[in-house]
Amino acid sequence: MIKVDASLCLGCLSCSTVCPSQNIIRTQTGEMRSIHWKRCKEECDLCVEFCPAKALTLMPFDETVPEPDVSFDLVACKICGSRYATEPMLRRIESVLPANLQKDSEGLEWIRVCPVCRRNIEAERATRQMVLGRSRKSP
Repeated sequence: MIKVDASLCLGCLSCSTVCPSQNIIRTQTGEMRSIHWKRCKEECDLCVEFCPAKALTLMPFDETVPEPDVSFDLVACKICGSRYATEPMLRRIESVLPANLQKDSEGLEWIRVCPVCRRNIEAERATRQMVLGRSRKSP
């Protein structure tokens, strides 16, 4: 059975991704992400091992212990406003990533931008560089 330290959980969903029995249920609505750990008798510790925050521990099965739940508000992208990550996840990335890598070459704080907007921005920049490169080669 899993015990969750909600103060450490990032809401990253790593645990639910590796659970072979699908005993970790994740739900996401527009502005909220929730994780629910069902009672598990398997003594598997994949979720514990893969938790980057070490928020999970394995404990003996106990029917009287309530199944843990954790919910997080999702952070809005600074460009499009879509909700894409939990604040603890973003703070964790910011804490381990050197400050000089937290902004791109044009000063954009990429950690606070959703993956879709990041891809679009990088595609536009790559296209711009390609076009400029071609125009310099033309006579």
